[in-house]
Amino acid sequence: MSSRSAISAVAAIFLATGCTGSPAPVTSAPPTTHRLIAPPTIANTLTVHGVEDGRTVLLSDGTRIRVAGLAAPEECWAGAATAFAKAFLLDKPVKVDPGDPAIVDEAPLWLDDGTEYALLAVSQGVLRGDSPHDPAFRDAEAAATKAGLGLWGAPCRGQAKGPTSTTPPPPPPTAAPAPKPAPTTTTTPAPVFGCAVNYRVTYRWNGGYNADVTITNTGNTPISGWTLRWTFTRGQIMTDIWNATGQQSGSNVTATNVSYSANIPVGGTQVVGYTGNHRAENPDPIGFSLNNHPCQIR
Repeated sequence: MSSRSAISAVAAIFLATGCTGSPAPVTSAPPTTHRLIAPPTIANTLTVHGVEDGRTVLLSDGTRIRVAGLAAPEECWAGAATAFAKAFLLDKPVKVDPGDPAIVDEAPLWLDDGTEYALLAVSQGVLRGDSPHDPAFRDAEAAATKAGLGLWGAPCRGQAKGPTSTTPPPPPPTAAPAPKPAPTTTTTPAPVFGCAVNYRVTYRWNGGYNADVTITNTGNTPISGWTLRWTFTRGQIMTDIWNATGQQSGSNVTATNVSYSANIPVGGTQVVGYTGNHRAENPDPIGFSLNNHPCQIR
């Protein structure tokens, strides 16, 4: 859009550590060269009163806008995209550029400190960008893809869809039947249940954070339906969850699969993500178990 092309400021996409209510970079995250696009002086300051999905919000002046620069949420990561938008936008002041009056339901949006929300979401792998010719969005998506963040990691893997063809492949050439092999005797191994868990905080801000729990099926039989449990040790509170339904009783959390995340093949993985609040320290949870079997911590 015309206002973006006039801006030359280049800054880091993450906000400075210590700003109240603002995200700080995870120390293990890869370095970023994404630009911070400052809002134009004509931007209006409003408050986000509702979040419909990762790119659609309701503003305090009664308008409903789709954030410019973002593609539609991927089905595999739609819940995580909504949770991300709630964490960074809901009930917070934002700056909105009216933009092109011919596009009445789409406008750029910035956080109160000047971070462009669309670039932030793309850089963290929450959503794809829809501005392939904008170098800032192109670089942000490339960095998220390389780091395997969000929908670029397990289990979505970017949901890359190759070209489809309506023409069936030609039948294989007819060959003479192979001789039947001699009968062999095989022994089916007894089913063994096994699981491993990798816990990773993906975003932090003052008093809150997002985390991913990656479950790996280390047994020799597929898992069909599961319940994951863990225990907080410093009074953390889970406020949202995706790829599962969750509940918390005291320090104990239970996460149960939803329909699309129920099956974990042998050697396969499934990611459960959640948003949490904490007071001071935020150590990793303990006591991870799957279907009442203790899991190895990786």
